[in-house]
Amino acid sequence: MGLAASQARFLAITARKNNCELQSMQIAQEKLSITREQQKAAQEYQDSLSATKLVWDTIDDDVYDLSYDIMMKPSALNEYDPYLITDTQGKLVLSTSMFNAAVVAGVIDAKTGDPKVSRSMGTTASTNDGSRNAFLYQLGVQNQIDTSTINAIYSLGIDGYTNSGIGGDIIDKTIANAYTTNSFIHYLSDAKDENNNALYNLNLSDLLSSNGHTLCYTTSPNKNNDKNKVIITKNGNAVTDTSELAKLTLGDILEGSYEISGIMEASKLEEIATLILSKMAETLGRGEAANVKGLNVDDESKSALDTAYDFTKALLNSTLTSSSSSGSTVSKSINNAISKAQDTNNIVKGNNGVTALSLTNMLTSYLTYFAISMDGYKTGLYIDNESVSKSHYITELLDYYFIVKNDNAITEQDALNADFYNMLYNQLCMNGATTDTIKQQQVTDPDYLNHALKNGQLFVSSLNNDGYFYQGHYTLNGHVAEVADEDAIAQAEAEYNVKKSQLSYKEESLDLDLKNIDTELSALTTEYDTVKNLISKNVEKVFTMFSS
Repeated sequence: MGLAASQARFLAITARKNNCELQSMQIAQEKLSITREQQKAAQEYQDSLSATKLVWDTIDDDVYDLSYDIMMKPSALNEYDPYLITDTQGKLVLSTSMFNAAVVAGVIDAKTGDPKVSRSMGTTASTNDGSRNAFLYQLGVQNQIDTSTINAIYSLGIDGYTNSGIGGDIIDKTIANAYTTNSFIHYLSDAKDENNNALYNLNLSDLLSSNGHTLCYTTSPNKNNDKNKVIITKNGNAVTDTSELAKLTLGDILEGSYEISGIMEASKLEEIATLILSKMAETLGRGEAANVKGLNVDDESKSALDTAYDFTKALLNSTLTSSSSSGSTVSKSINNAISKAQDTNNIVKGNNGVTALSLTNMLTSYLTYFAISMDGYKTGLYIDNESVSKSHYITELLDYYFIVKNDNAITEQDALNADFYNMLYNQLCMNGATTDTIKQQQVTDPDYLNHALKNGQLFVSSLNNDGYFYQGHYTLNGHVAEVADEDAIAQAEAEYNVKKSQLSYKEESLDLDLKNIDTELSALTTEYDTVKNLISKNVEKVFTMFSS
């Protein structure tokens, strides 16, 4: 190869090498940029793991995403008490529609949001006098309340207009009360209705007699004359006082040791026991004729009461009686059968045609099956078909909570709605509402509401036990809670995985390009060295030729 050709080749190789090195540097910069993007994506994902949202937690432990309507419109979710959204000055933050209704009704001033008039009920024709009824009417115009609800509140008259929320008597709207096991048993003994009658009285003597069963008041019955008569005993001793049987409550049965026995077939005792079990279950809230103060507080507990009844009734199956008890005479047979019944969950069959069953164990089993149906077997509860010692009853879990309908709660829908809107109206008359149109428009947006409450731009005013509303942090009212935002975290994880996949693909492509450039650069370097040596030898040869 000639010197000129070699030099031209050398220059071309040098240019290509420089270009490869430049591309290599650019790829290195791009890879560095990808690394920064990966770090940024990872940090954003890490930050998202702490994302939270506000939720509304009901008394039944049902959880809903927090919204304006849950707090500011009457429903079972807020127990028909408004949870008022307020600004830093304590003024109510109403939606645009509700604000307009208050303005047109004459309750507040359109420019300042301050209250305009003293409180009054007004007449049903009120439209702009600032009265409660005018406010209700305008809420209807703004489609914030049904006309039927307005008319129902109107029809209550003066009884439906109260000082709720500003010190007036608080309507008890608590649907249910919670009792630990021992407290629940005492409650079953002591609870009284408005006429001072025991709420959980079985009226056992009337129940049996009205269903054609005759009572026997001794544990030494006559084998012929007292056959098929029912003996009620407490700790093996016959209950001879009819008034005691008439006053016997579910709590008494749980606190004592009550049995039922007689000279009868197991199938006959099963029939009588099923009758008593049905009354027990009904008194606790099962069925259409259920005690309205019982354990039936929602669909889940209603189903659990039915399930518990079916399982307990199965224990009474006369074909599954416990092994026979001894006894040479009727009285001994009864005493032995009763003693054995105290240690088992089903019917005991003894000598001389005697059968017996523990009413206490039957009721305890029913409540245990109820708890199992509500909470599953995670608590370790278990009923052995026969043995008490092998069973794990609910009465052994002292920290278990029974939820019972509140016997003082007002449940009339019209009164509940009236009380809600009375509170809302009374608070408007006391504190007014914000005129900030941005807040009015955005407060119904769950994202804005979450952000504003968490950042202290808005607050929650809720009813206190003294009958007044107090403004406070969103977590202080018993319903609003801050929890991990699982949806946001899942979305962030999905976005992170997509971003990571894209960056990884891009990085792999750059690595492949860099590998190709390195291969090309290696080949160019070899050729570069070869051409350089060739040029050097040609130059040396020329100098040698001319120097000689």
